[in-house]
Amino acid sequence: MIGKTAQRQGRLFLAPTVILLLCFTIFPLLFTIALMFGEARFVGGGLRIEFVGGRNWVRLFGDERFWNALGVTVRIVAMAVSLEYLLGLGLALLLDRKLRGQAVFRVLFIVPMLLTPIAVGYMWRMIFDVGRGPITGILERLGLAPVGWLTESSVAIYSIVITDIWQWTPFMFLILYAALQAIPKDYIEAARVDGASGWQVFRRITLPLLAPASIAAVLLRTIECFKIVDTIYIMTGGGPGRSTESMTLFGYAIGFRAFDLDYGATISFSLFLAVLVSSMVFVTLTRRLREVRME
Repeated sequence: MIGKTAQRQGRLFLAPTVILLLCFTIFPLLFTIALMFGEARFVGGGLRIEFVGGRNWVRLFGDERFWNALGVTVRIVAMAVSLEYLLGLGLALLLDRKLRGQAVFRVLFIVPMLLTPIAVGYMWRMIFDVGRGPITGILERLGLAPVGWLTESSVAIYSIVITDIWQWTPFMFLILYAALQAIPKDYIEAARVDGASGWQVFRRITLPLLAPASIAAVLLRTIECFKIVDTIYIMTGGGPGRSTESMTLFGYAIGFRAFDLDYGATISFSLFLAVLVSSMVFVTLTRRLREVRME
């Protein structure tokens, strides 16, 4: 009897959380699905959604702006996440050794991650400024021509990638550094006693033991990078032209600026599908790689 009463009280305490979960997650998802297959109109001061089938999806797949935004997003994710992982791994390996001032470096390395993306965007916008930015001043002193980091279509996307790398490499560093600290030192010492070189220790012991943490870090960072919007909005606004317009920025422009709610919902859900598919492909490839190594 006491057990049943405790269960009822537990459910009662969980009820507010469940209600909030339903209101802020499930309801918006259902509303988005309704918008995807409908046409939203404001009639008599209220919103009316008329079913139109897959018309919004047909419009999406035939929209060149959508494919451009998808391509820009994939390029940013591929360049940023891969370089963030390599730099984060390098920093983690460097600080895994006993260095003087190691604690200070650990704190300094994670500072960029603590800043808001809006602040980071403004900061790097000033750094990349052609007229007054420090990079332009350095190039001029070296006798080189200034680069339109934010005004040239072929260069602007790399400015976004550099900014993202500066801010989110610490995320990779923290995860990989913690995983390195968890590796038993006995394995490494035994390998060195057997005559293994530093590269062999890294390739045969360190890297395989880092695999779970590496997969988690890359997957989490990939999901977040697909949603990049604030940094781009501040630095380039999606320009020049649409050379840096990401999927999220595209959806924002359609849904909130043009107030095309049904098409904006379709763009948002397509981003969700893109993230889901890329995550599934990544997980599948890593599993197959593990199976091959085990064989």
